[in-house]
Amino acid sequence: ERLTTEILVPDGLLSAEFPPMMIQTLVENAIKHGLEPKAEGGHLRLSAEIVHGKLQVTVADTGLGFGKAATAGTGVGLNNIRERLQLLYGNKASMTVAENTPSGTLVTLTVPYQAQAREGEAS
Repeated sequence: ERLTTEILVPDGLLSAEFPPMMIQTLVENAIKHGLEPKAEGGHLRLSAEIVHGKLQVTVADTGLGFGKAATAGTGVGLNNIRERLQLLYGNKASMTVAENTPSGTLVTLTVPYQAQAREGEAS
């Protein structure tokens, strides 16, 4: 009851290729380090959109804010995501971490947009 969630992903983007487990890591970070330590809890929003021909996935929370919780992590999860993006896409992908308004953290992953080939279709 302390957590509300929202997923804003247009149907057309549900088939977009996106590296597995990256979103899970960001959601876990948002809950563990931002929302769980905040007495009143908060809101978690996952969204996806196409921006300048690239897929942009954002995990936003209204928690305490990046690095402000006593449970502040070691940064391993975010570093792993940065390294995976670099290995998979080189400089064609990015991750930004920013403050959310009025509180919390906003993490945005931007990767080249590519729809997954449907079964039976050539890629």
